[in-house]
Parts: sequence; C-alpha cells; structure tokens
Amino acid sequence: MFRFALSSLVLSYTIFINASAQAHCPTWTSNQAQQEISTLRQRIADWDRSYHRDGSSPIADELYDQAREQLQTWQQCFIATHTAEPATTALKSVSAELDLPFSQTGLRKLSDSALKQWMHKRQDLWVQPKVDGVAVTLVYRDGQLTQMLSRGNGLAGQDWLAHATAIQAVPEQLATPYPTVTLQGELYLKQPQHIQQQGGGSDARSQVAGLLNRHQLSAAEGEHIGLFIWEWPDGPATMLERLQELHALGFSDSSTYSQPVTTFNQAKHWRDHWYSSPLPFASDGVVIKQSQRQINHPRSTYPPFWAVALKYPLQQALTSVTDVTFNIGRSGRITPIAHLAAVSLDNKTIRKVSLGSLSRLQKLELSPGDHVAIALSGHAVPQLKEVVWRSPQRTIIRLPSAADYHPLSCWQATTACQQQFLARLTWLSDKTTLNLRGLGAQTWQALMDAEHIERLTDWLALSATDLTSTPGFGKKRSVQTAELFAQAKTRSFQAWLRALGTPNFIKSTPTDTWQSLSQLTAEQWQQQRYLTTRQTEQAVAFFQHREVQKIAEQLQQYGIDGF
Repeated sequence: MFRFALSSLVLSYTIFINASAQAHCPTWTSNQAQQEISTLRQRIADWDRSYHRDGSSPIADELYDQAREQLQTWQQCFIATHTAEPATTALKSVSAELDLPFSQTGLRKLSDSALKQWMHKRQDLWVQPKVDGVAVTLVYRDGQLTQMLSRGNGLAGQDWLAHATAIQAVPEQLATPYPTVTLQGELYLKQPQHIQQQGGGSDARSQVAGLLNRHQLSAAEGEHIGLFIWEWPDGPATMLERLQELHALGFSDSSTYSQPVTTFNQAKHWRDHWYSSPLPFASDGVVIKQSQRQINHPRSTYPPFWAVALKYPLQQALTSVTDVTFNIGRSGRITPIAHLAAVSLDNKTIRKVSLGSLSRLQKLELSPGDHVAIALSGHAVPQLKEVVWRSPQRTIIRLPSAADYHPLSCWQATTACQQQFLARLTWLSDKTTLNLRGLGAQTWQALMDAEHIERLTDWLALSATDLTSTPGFGKKRSVQTAELFAQAKTRSFQAWLRALGTPNFIKSTPTDTWQSLSQLTAEQWQQQRYLTTRQTEQAVAFFQHREVQKIAEQLQQYGIDGF
C-alpha cells in the first residue's frame, strides 16, 4: 500500500475563482471556501498522521484518494497565495528513528486513459498486485538481516528488527553473493483464498499494523504475517533477473505474482483477474513498472517515474450531501432520504440514498455539505456507509414528528399529509389490492393537485366529464381512468379491506361484512379471531377510527360489496 504525504501550506486565502475549473466549482463565498478547504486539509493531515505514525488506516485508501482529489479541485477553484514559511506537515510528527537506505514514496495512481498514455512510450513492463499491507525495508549485509525498518515518513522509519525472529516469512539469513541486499516489500495478513471483489480489504492492513506496533510479537502471531517483496533497489538491473534471484532466495510471491505486459489491455486483464480471483493477501489494485529503473536519487521524496498504480474498481465513492428530505409511507413510516451530488459507482449514477430511519439520521448528524462514503450492496442498492468529514457550515435539519404519522394518520389530503395520503391512494390501485392497472402515483397526484380528492374514496364519484377538465387529462385518458374507477366498484370486500389498510393479520371470512367486523368487541376479537392483545388493540383502533368509519359510509353509498 502506498500513500502520498500531505504537504500542508499556510494559506493567506486571497481567494478567487479559477476560470478553467469554474464549471465544477462550488458557489462559495471567500470565507466559506477558506473554512471548507482548511477543514479538509486538516482531515487529510490527521489521516496521514495516523497512517505514518501509528500504522493505522482510519479511512479506506480509495476514499483517501478521492478526498485528496477533492482538495486539489477546491484549491484550483479557490486559488490561495501562501506565505514563504511552509506549515509543519503531518509527517513531521511521525516517529522515525533510522534513515531508510532508499526512500519509500507513494506511487501516482492513474486512470485508465492516463495509464494508456504512460505505457505508450515504454517497453519491458511488468505488473504486480498492489498488496494491501504494511510497507517494510529489509537490509541484509553478507546475508545476515541487519535492519528491518518501517516506512515511517518515507525517508526514515522505526526499528522493527526485534520482530523479525517471530515472523517466519522474514528470513534472518540469505544465501547470497551480494555484500548488501536492500529489499522493499509489504508485510501482509495471510488470507488464503481471499477474493478482493467479494471480501474487500477486510481491515487486513490495520491488523498487521496492530501486531507490529506491539512491544513484543509472539511466534504464533508472526505466523499470520506474510511478505511480498515488490522492489530490490540495489539488485540486478532487469526485472526478470530480480525475480529469478528473489525466487532463489526464498521470496516466491514476487515471481508468482509478477507478469510481463506490453499493452494496456494486458495490464487491465491482470487487474481484473487479481481483483476477482483468490489471492493469499488483500490488495487494492496493481502496480505497473519498468523492468529497468534509474534510481539516481535513493532518498528522493518524489514518486518514481518508472512505476505507477492502477486501482481496482471503486467499492466506495465519495460525494457530498446536498439536501435531506423525508418520505412518509402509507403506514406512516418516515424514511429520511439524503440527496447527493451525482456520483458514479459500478456504472450506476447515484443521486440519493435512503437513510432507513429518523434514528439513524440523528445518529449520523448529517448536514448539507457533509461528505459521505457511498457503497452498493445486495442488488446494487446504494447505501451510505459513513460520514468521511463534516462541513464547517452546519444547517439544522427539521425533522418531522414521528408522533404525527402512524397507520391511522392522514386519511385526508391536508398540507401535512400529502405524502402519506398519496401513498394510501397509490396502494389502492396496487395489483395486490384493487388491481387498477395503469393507475399510479402520477395520476393520483394530478387528481390531488386538481382538488378532486379530499378523502380517500372521493374519486369514486368522478366521471369522465369531471376528469376532462383536469390538467393533463385528455378525452381518451379521462375515459380510461373513469373505466378503472368503475372497475374498482366491482372489487370484492376482501380486496377493499386490503386496499383500506386493514391490519394484515385480520383474515376475513366469506360471511364478514364491515358492520359485523366493526361491531366486534376486544374480547370477541381475541376469542373468535384468536388475536393477541396487541393485535386486538390494533384491530379495534382501525375499525373504530372516525375517519375510517366515514370512508366505510362512503363505500356503502357507492354500493361496494360488504359495506
């Protein structure tokens, strides 16, 4: 795993819009832009500090990369001059005891199109999985392991040599003619038959980091750690030679999972293959590198030009919340909906996501402007996984009162009841109730807007002539809709009970009528219909509800069977 360090600058925020990026820029004031950029820069600095100093990953790599891209975009939109004195970077707080013989810098992560261009003028290329583990440097002198260093800040790291004896994957002695061997690689959590597409990262890196951060590592714990060598900076000149000698030295993963490539399609093939095939480790993409390198600056802080990364398809996408609205269903259930800046994930464009319940919304403490992680689950259903960072501009979201909406609320088309009342109407025409094909929410909404419907069954009185005067209803549509209304009058008593929302545990008999059911006492519901105490309460409440009784009276007037 590779990650850039964030170079934070002290900004004096003389902000103006960059015309070339204006189309994608937020419409912020200078003050808001300063706050938003500072918030994100600080968040990234915190992540960097955790990653390099503590060896933990508080955020998935793909979200980290997207956050950095977002920061870059904002900085292009709102260009800020900076003072001559750079701020202290997050990496300066990293505990680094020993200099690395060769720096361990991040790789540039390219898109498909950028990788095609990068590969175009290069030859003798190789591809490897981008192992999701903890970076390490091993130094052997005359075959003896003398140093085992963490990546640290990329130039200096911590001394992990005491852990080497517990990790069987790290040999203490090499049979090599080289006086000095410096190897760079990844300590990974052994996961036989791990399929990245199915299991994701599974927190593998953090588990290894947690083991390495202990004062003492047992042999049993070390048995769970594997080693993938991805570079030999002072080794043979060509990739093939390095792989052959690494294999001879006992580092078989390197040769097993390295493949020569000449075209982008070949690189993409291996990326897709390793993404969906069993591997002994977690991975988050592939690395494409030149066989021959030019390591002229062993302690350079810049990413190498001879190796780049191609990430796996995103499993999580980063986007911002633009609004929060509420859907109120037929039963009065309130579902918060987070509206999002459009984001693409697995060839799907996602603009909104259900938050499930008011309690979850309150737990998330969402506000427009917050940035969130979106993933697909099940049958490609988008889910909000977490709040990645919060906007400093907080907006209080007014929540609807849960006490105002329940299975017996909203039998009329009042302002507060628009959603639940529309859901009731839509349920009437469902195939499981009155089965009025072609009569959906759009038609019901048009009739509500035209003030044709106040109570749930007012539409039964509408004729084709009445409908013709409704905006959007021509003669043909009016006639067809009136015919559907007429069909509804012929539906069975049982169908109408379901349509009205009678509790689904009530099973009517052929001799039941509205009058007989509404006259049942609580004791009779329990003794004759075998209902529980809770079910009895719901049944009595439904049949005795004033608005429900008025609807039943209307249905009686229209000659509906059973009423």
